[in-house]
Amino acid sequence: MLTSLFTSTPTPSRRLSTFVTVGLSLCIGWGIRGNFGHEYGAAFAGCLAAITGCLLSGRPDWREKVLYFAFFGAIGWGFGGSISYMQVISSTESGHAPSQFYGYVALFYIGFLWAALGGAGTALAAAADKSTLTRLTKPIWWLFATWYVLDLIEDPVANWLQSGIAFDHTWSRHKSPLYWFDADYLPAFFALLAAGLYDTWEQRFKKSFWLPLCFLGGALVGLVGQWVLQKTGVSPSLAAALTYTLGDPTYIDPETNKAAFDAHNFLNNWPQWFGDYPQHIGWFIGAVLGITFYFYRFGKFRDSASLIVYMAGGWLVSFLIFPVLGSLFFTSIGGLRMTPPRSDDWAGITGVFVGMILWMRRNGYQSVAFASVVCGTIGGLGFSGIQWIKQLLMAFGSPRILPATDTHQLALWADWQQQNWHSFLEQSYGFVNGIAIATLFAILAARLPLSAPSSQKTSAEKWALGGMTLFVLLGITYVNLFKNVSEWGERLNQEVWTQAITLSDGSTETVPALWDVPYLGRLPYIDFLHFTPEGWFRLTWLLLVALFAFLIRRHFKEPLALFPKTWLGKGQLLLLVLLWVMIIGNFERALVGWHPSRLLTEWVITVNAMLVSLLLLTLPREHEPIFDSSETFSHFQHQSFNGLYKKAWIRALSTVAVVSVFFWSTNRFIYAYPPYEKLDKKAYFTRFGPEATWRSKPNLKNAKHK
Repeated sequence: MLTSLFTSTPTPSRRLSTFVTVGLSLCIGWGIRGNFGHEYGAAFAGCLAAITGCLLSGRPDWREKVLYFAFFGAIGWGFGGSISYMQVISSTESGHAPSQFYGYVALFYIGFLWAALGGAGTALAAAADKSTLTRLTKPIWWLFATWYVLDLIEDPVANWLQSGIAFDHTWSRHKSPLYWFDADYLPAFFALLAAGLYDTWEQRFKKSFWLPLCFLGGALVGLVGQWVLQKTGVSPSLAAALTYTLGDPTYIDPETNKAAFDAHNFLNNWPQWFGDYPQHIGWFIGAVLGITFYFYRFGKFRDSASLIVYMAGGWLVSFLIFPVLGSLFFTSIGGLRMTPPRSDDWAGITGVFVGMILWMRRNGYQSVAFASVVCGTIGGLGFSGIQWIKQLLMAFGSPRILPATDTHQLALWADWQQQNWHSFLEQSYGFVNGIAIATLFAILAARLPLSAPSSQKTSAEKWALGGMTLFVLLGITYVNLFKNVSEWGERLNQEVWTQAITLSDGSTETVPALWDVPYLGRLPYIDFLHFTPEGWFRLTWLLLVALFAFLIRRHFKEPLALFPKTWLGKGQLLLLVLLWVMIIGNFERALVGWHPSRLLTEWVITVNAMLVSLLLLTLPREHEPIFDSSETFSHFQHQSFNGLYKKAWIRALSTVAVVSVFFWSTNRFIYAYPPYEKLDKKAYFTRFGPEATWRSKPNLKNAKHK
């Protein structure tokens, strides 16, 4: 029982109202995340929950770190946003028994990874002191800068390599020479690059003369090695042994009774450029290994930059172990892939989790490792469990249960069946994730020692606080709300917006007017004030960043009257601004394509935001009696987490085994699915069987991406 993990100390984090408020905070963020998607949307949700839990904890030392909670909570929750999961949701609904059981287990696993990393980021802010967290922000800024460079150069590099083959980021992204399992391996590589650059800078280029030597030496060894393999005739057999097709060349189309796909049209398990430029594989791999040797030998990775190395290195190692090389032994079932033919980021994120756990345990943060497993278990139960509940609710009036002849009942339940059930899943699962974070606060608040309040801020801390403020208020909002621009343009271009044009014969014709390339003022000789809608958005946000940066700098010199004097007040202001900017931005995104089904999402999110605002302003007290006692510090002594960590893993493994069987068996009992031959295998994702999706719908070189 989770209650056994709590001590008898009655901290405010154990109040029911705290669990409800934190749960609602992440519920709101997750509902909005469903609209904006991916890592950035998840980061917003995690940021909200971390701030809320921090403020409601009542601990004055944690409230001083509210920006750290927001910053690291957002980063932690962002990782899981890269994992593909719609296929496994579909799998639980497929009616194919093995695929359904697999779907529930996979949903638990995805939910576990997502919440485990989100919980780790939040718990690290609680367990580490401010000086450690401040130092850790420095390599993270280098990481963000390196990722920004990647964002700038990825497309130009891909276009340069592609030799005229057109591709886009949606339906033909697999034609990019940098494509590899539709996964985010490049950010992992660049994270290692960022850690290396930071380490070189921090060591003031000490022994850096060895770096080009290791690079060139490794490249030379790789080049010679590839030449030897080619000359000895080993290269073709080695390549064949390490390569498999992402599909089933023997698959027979049941409608035509013929081979469905050309064997030469399949992708394989290596980056696209391996096939386009095979002559460069040897020196490239050698150069990477040479650089790796240099940093292994001379790298110091101070300021906890080694955490980035552990996590990014874990991403790449796990990715190679599972879908790339491990799948060679399981080609008959489509390899060690979770959602083929979609992204295999799950494997990389598994490595991120393992790397994080290893680093935390080796650096004395057993409390973070423990909290991560606890949060992961609750998050995994939430993802698979809410999907199961959704299916139970949809059983009422389901066409899959009622006979087709019962038209009266089918019509009676039609509106119920057409509700936005996916939004129900998103928001309910978000609430459970919030419960996971609230549980984390309830456990750690009474088990981690209190820190004495600090009165003076160092220069490094001021820089960190200023940077994190910009990240939370303008960084998270920008990367999410920027997506509204294209949404507005696409929606408006679909509407009946018309303009009159003059034809060559002098007549006029009314045609649709596109919302594109706006000017500012159209002043004579002022052509430089001519940007795309995205350009105007970026310019406006840069002006906001400049304004905020000036105000923050001014505030550190002489406090501005706008900002509260207490950390509780500052945290409340931070959360309310972030929350309502995103609430309004989310509504603007939905408004241009409004549909009655959006009501379940936008209206519920708005009402929940009102409730959270009320609770956040009225529940926390400036001074909690338990923390104001003269014996406060004697009550909060650090306690060992080693035993709890082992028990947490036992509970996690037991939970996934029990609930997966329960969800699977009860679902099949209620729906009473027909035999495999009569299932609609085209509408649902199936992981196994002769008509498995990886067989019947693979990604092909000359077709749209699935």
